[in-house]
Amino acid sequence: MACVGQQNVEGKRIPFGFNRRSLPHFSKDDFGPESKGFVTSCYVSGLTPQEFYFHAMGGREGLIDTAVKTAETGYIQRRLIKALEDVQVKYDATVRTSRDQVIQFLYGEDGMAAEYIEDLKIPLLKMDNNTMVERFQFFPSGSDITARKTKLKESVAEDVVDEIDNFEELCGDLEMEFEQLKIDREALRTQIFRSGCDDIHLPVNIPRLLWTSKEMFGVKPRSQTDLSPAYVIEKT
Repeated sequence: MACVGQQNVEGKRIPFGFNRRSLPHFSKDDFGPESKGFVTSCYVSGLTPQEFYFHAMGGREGLIDTAVKTAETGYIQRRLIKALEDVQVKYDATVRTSRDQVIQFLYGEDGMAAEYIEDLKIPLLKMDNNTMVERFQFFPSGSDITARKTKLKESVAEDVVDEIDNFEELCGDLEMEFEQLKIDREALRTQIFRSGCDDIHLPVNIPRLLWTSKEMFGVKPRSQTDLSPAYVIEKT
């Protein structure tokens, strides 16, 4: 609506095509905006003849580039496909040609297919101790056996609680599981994700797998379970 703007040919202002000038209408050695292709008019009011000419020069280059680059990129792609058509990912995870020449010892250098990569977060990485106690510690520290049994019955079916042979041993296992979570968090912070960023890239969406499993088996987050905590710890 304001002005068409600077016209470009080969990434530069309009070059001198005549004797030290862009068009015969301009003086020699005229490097002003109008002479070098700056269109001050807009499409609403219309362009002057020389502005229209410069605009046509820029437009023509765009059309030619489109036609030429289509053919060039098409041929480049064909050559690439022909060169890579015998490349395979073998059962030992290496990438090899039909002559068994190794191109990569691990596909993509990380073994992951890029089209399946998803962005995930690890909440544990930035979680503080208070939040961990609230979310993962099964029993309040220092509570007696009766209080712990009452707490367990809130989430586990009563008949499962009654079948537990050694409740004190189970409490110890649950405490060890909680301490292991702390150790895992420290390992994540100091050894794996030293930058402190909790964004990771994986070819498997773990939260979606868990959600799908819950839906498949009809697991309701706030309902009591008939699984023994000892069985769950053993299997994990």
